[in-house]
Order: sequence, then C-alpha cells, then structure tokens
Amino acid sequence: HDLLVSSKSLFKYLIDLASYQPKNQNARVTVRSWKGDVELSEFVPPIQAALSVSPSSLGNTSSRDAFPAFVPRMRSFSPQIHVMSSKARPKKLTAFAVPSGQAQHSSSSSSDTGSQKCQSGDIGEMHFLVKKEAKGDLRKDARVQDLNNVINRLLAGRGGPGSSTRQKRKLQLRTFSVVCLSEDCGILEWVPNTDSLRNLVSESYNPQAAPHSIRRRGKRISNFSDENLRNTFHKCQNMYIKNGHLIR
Repeated sequence: HDLLVSSKSLFKYLIDLASYQPKNQNARVTVRSWKGDVELSEFVPPIQAALSVSPSSLGNTSSRDAFPAFVPRMRSFSPQIHVMSSKARPKKLTAFAVPSGQAQHSSSSSSDTGSQKCQSGDIGEMHFLVKKEAKGDLRKDARVQDLNNVINRLLAGRGGPGSSTRQKRKLQLRTFSVVCLSEDCGILEWVPNTDSLRNLVSESYNPQAAPHSIRRRGKRISNFSDENLRNTFHKCQNMYIKNGHLIR
C-alpha cells in the first residue's frame, strides 16, 4: 500500500517537473528532491535494461526477480536540473545509482541532506529526460521503441537464414526506455554519450554572438591550425575546383 501511495506522489513530482517553466533562461535550476513514504530504491528504474525481462530467469522457478540482477537502483534524485534549450524546454534529471543489493541499506543510512549528493557507495549516475509534449504524443515514441525491441529479438534469434552472420556481427538497434506519466508527459531514458543537435551547434556556432567572437565564427574554424579541419577544407576545395564550381 505504501508503495502505491508513494508511486502516485512520484508520478506527480515528475509531471510537475516536466510542466515547470523557469522564468529566466538559465540552463540549470535547483528544485526540491522527491521524498516519499518509501525509499526511491524500491522503484525499478525506468531504463531499458531494467524493464526487459531476463531470459535466464524465465526457466528458474525459484527466482522471485525476473529482471536482471546487475541493474542498479536509484538512491536519490539530484536537486540540480539541466533545462534543455529546445522549444518544449525538457529537463534532464540525474539519479544517483547504487547496487541493487545495497539499495535499501544505503538509503536508510543516509541523511536527507546527504542523500542529495554523491556518496562513496554510489556506483554512478542515471540520467533521464522529463518532458511535456504540447502537441506530440509520447505514446507513439513508446510504441516505436517496442517495435525496435522486437526487431532486436529477431536479430538475436538463432533460427532462420543468416542467423550465424547476425550473431557474428552483433546487429542491434540502440533503444531507450519511454515511460508515459500522463497523456502529455513522460520520462525518457537518456542515452549515454549523446547530446542534442541544438546544443552541439550552439557550442560551435552562435549567430547571436559578436561578429568576430569565437562562438560566431566557430571554435574550430577560428583556429585553422586544426589539422583535420585544414585537410577537410583542402579536400573540399580541390573537389569543387575539379568540378568547375570555383572556376569563372
């Protein structure tokens, strides 16, 4: 019963966070961390690895947990939120991860203030994106990921023609978890080592900056001593001259 009541509170916290619109344009804001009747580690983290049933556990009737044992649990949310610069302004949420077997012990032994910071028992961080779609529908994104998971199971199957080739090449689609919290709000798993196209372009080129600044000209373009950039420029120049585009 406590878990169900706390899950309602957790959903409301995430929906309010997705709907929150900061008055200023700061990229980072500080919000209150979620606190419920049960620890956050009691919830299965909304990541693809945790929401996928382990095939080895299906044949083990004595196992009470059908999910992979190596998936960590969430200890606490960080109060520092990164607000993305897109039109919907989704929020990048960070959760401190602990081993699944030590989740309850770590949560009960930490204070409220200390739980909002990285601790020695943490094994890493989990990143999520909470967003509110004014016109879109996150349920479509969730169905697309379900389709991609079916394709991955077909690619990993041992039967059928070309199965040995598929297994040797380890073909698969990179998927991520999409959990709908309401009709227009949801939480998405943040894929590691990725960034939005807008952030990447803004870091290298910003048309609103001063005309002769590095951000206006581009970080790499302003420094033509970059060997890779210089070789690419010469290659493109030779190609255009050869095709007659630079010859009058």
